[in-house]
Amino acid sequence: MNRALLLALTAAAACFAQPTVAPTNERVGEARGRTFDNYNLLQSWELGYRFHSTGGNESKYRSDVNFGNGVRLLSSRLSLNSRDGHGGLFDELVLATQGLGDDPYEYASFRIAKNKLYRYDLLWRSNEYFNPADPVAFGLHRMDTVRRLQDHDFTLFPQSSFRFFGGYSRNRQEGAALSTVLFPDFLGDEFPIFSDVDRTQDEFRFGNEIRIGGIRLNWLQVFERWREDTSFSLNERSQGVNPGDRAVLDRLQRTEPYEGTSP
Repeated sequence: MNRALLLALTAAAACFAQPTVAPTNERVGEARGRTFDNYNLLQSWELGYRFHSTGGNESKYRSDVNFGNGVRLLSSRLSLNSRDGHGGLFDELVLATQGLGDDPYEYASFRIAKNKLYRYDLLWRSNEYFNPADPVAFGLHRMDTVRRLQDHDFTLFPQSSFRFFGGYSRNRQEGAALSTVLFPDFLGDEFPIFSDVDRTQDEFRFGNEIRIGGIRLNWLQVFERWREDTSFSLNERSQGVNPGDRAVLDRLQRTEPYEGTSP
């Protein structure tokens, strides 16, 4: 699920009007929500602007904190629950988000369920990773990537003693990186090269569970597929790190894609 779709979902959910707040003598407690088409609606939205000002080492700030400027949906939560347990297409709908709008750490979860029939859960995360690697590689190795993870789980007849479940997960990393290559061999000079990181891992799973008396039997079949498409390049002449070495690298293009499955 991409960021644009998540923002669209939360924006549409926010269109439900918030309850009017007025002075009252009632005891303060948990929000009771309001009735919306035979559902109980509870919601909260926190919108703000994040700004930062740093001094000193910008790379250190990015590697440890990495928050930038801009409007953010800092957090939100929306829940719809059928009042009598017999809703239409669903009896429970829950949406929660955190940090949407280009925070380095974004999160969203979504659940929709119908009593005794189905349950679907979605979990989405995005993590911006920056590592200058100054202390260990003198700035010749660094990464500026984004990792996005998503998990989908679907259960059929969730309250039954005989239920089925299936799911899908994806782990994807992409972005820019800086690495080095030894030329002409492992005893040669070290040359900085650019890297276009592109890694994907997919997982498919399905199974079922049977409960008989006090015994519970379940099985789960998992299929994994991974793909590495990271490329390396040097587009201008480089004399390497060691000025005493006469080796010169004019240009380099290297791709070593591979993919596999399990089982």
